[in-house]
Amino acid sequence: MIPNYMAFESFALQFSELGGHRVFGVPGGGPSLELITQVERRGGVFSATGHEAVAALMAGAYARQTGRLAACVSIKGPGFMNLAPGLLCNSYEGYPCLSISEAYPCRELTGRRHKWLQHRSVAGCFLRGMYGFSEDSSSVADIWRSATTECPGPVHMDLVPDYPEDIGAPPERQAPSPIAWRSIVAAARRPALLVGSWALRSHWSRRLSALRVPIFTTAAGKGALSENLPSCAGVCTGDGKPSTPEKRLLPHTDLLICLGVRSGEMLSASAPHGNAVWFDAPNLASRGVFPEDVLGLRATALTDVDAEELLEALAEKTWGMEETAAALRYMDESVVDWPDSPREAIRAVSQRLPGAAHIVDTGNFTVWVEHFLRVDRARDITGTPNGRYLGAGVGYALGTALARTPEPAVLWIGDGGIRANFAELALAVDHALPLLVIVMSDGYYGSIRSRARALGWSQRPLVLPNHRLVRAADTIGFATWKATSAVELDEAVAQWQRSGAPGLIEYQLDPDMYVDFTERLR
Repeated sequence: MIPNYMAFESFALQFSELGGHRVFGVPGGGPSLELITQVERRGGVFSATGHEAVAALMAGAYARQTGRLAACVSIKGPGFMNLAPGLLCNSYEGYPCLSISEAYPCRELTGRRHKWLQHRSVAGCFLRGMYGFSEDSSSVADIWRSATTECPGPVHMDLVPDYPEDIGAPPERQAPSPIAWRSIVAAARRPALLVGSWALRSHWSRRLSALRVPIFTTAAGKGALSENLPSCAGVCTGDGKPSTPEKRLLPHTDLLICLGVRSGEMLSASAPHGNAVWFDAPNLASRGVFPEDVLGLRATALTDVDAEELLEALAEKTWGMEETAAALRYMDESVVDWPDSPREAIRAVSQRLPGAAHIVDTGNFTVWVEHFLRVDRARDITGTPNGRYLGAGVGYALGTALARTPEPAVLWIGDGGIRANFAELALAVDHALPLLVIVMSDGYYGSIRSRARALGWSQRPLVLPNHRLVRAADTIGFATWKATSAVELDEAVAQWQRSGAPGLIEYQLDPDMYVDFTERLR
């Protein structure tokens, strides 16, 4: 049995009342199209994508930017399978969205198996919840609540009633024995903070800016406090090279306080400091996207009241401002002898486009953006720091640009990642989005080439032929440029600002210098 049209009217009303406005995807000719029709009649807007995974990414980015419900839609079976990679990426990054697909009734008696797939077997292990369609007046609110509870992520609804029992809330972690953290913090003379993605959604994060001790973030927590503050030491990955602040500063601290630092947010499973205390949200439910490793098992639940007390105690400590500034200068100086490095590209773009939203795909340039792009707000940086999902940046850029218009959005992507969803960039032209795509081009899968070169492995599988990206982008309506230096890049960005069209700049990097200098950072 398929829900009737009036039931979809009820869904559309609930969707609208929750602030839902955008739906992305590839609908079928049946119930998914009926549902979209009713959403449109309530003032919602549907955007068709070429591939369902991009729809999921756009919904995740739009919800992240606006804080409102956003949805993606597909048909059953292969449509849902196409959707799943985007949902997995959202799950890695903690971006909520509502996924909706057509489906076979749970008790299919006709024997029909066209496009048959057990959706739960595909995505039940990483979604925050899977549900059937319900006409209950609070059903959409209940589903969205499960998507936004810490740790947030995507939820899914099949357009059939009588769904088997939901996979339910993820099991709570067994809390470790409480620690005497008050006395530990009181005794510290040179404490430092390492803040994870929990801070992006916490009540206590507003107090970080008043502290006068070094504060690191994970890559996923980047922007939890303004990176232009003297206390912000930048990103800590656990795998930084000697030129990075984490390696320069942490040896001088006598206590590292980790707030919401989760297993997927660190590249190294080892504790970044020998004397560390770990805290995370109470009743954390993560669905096991990342395994519970040594980092997660150490975390003690910290209530909002306790967090306020902890930060109040830290407000009495003062040290490390000069050391933090010196560590950041040292990292700058370690790459200064490459005048056209990604650092210079990042600075040129940041100066031309202050306050822009930045979206980061994955590649060697990701390391540079994490360290050298300084943002004031978490919503100014979107990407895949936990999943390192190649090609996801295009979907995230489109969703971000839709949400942030008329503010500019900048996508940093490599010549490997751009190939995955290149055709979807036509949506930027269709919607007249202020999107600037900067392709960091070295002719290789550069982040893999470093290891291949070091171990003497074949580099042939890592070569990327020149597919004339600039010409292709020009054909779909982008303003385009090539740049071989930071000066040329700066001039191209200035011209793009005057163009009134989405833009693409191919920034050509020396492949050997790209690898050599990235290895100074990670």
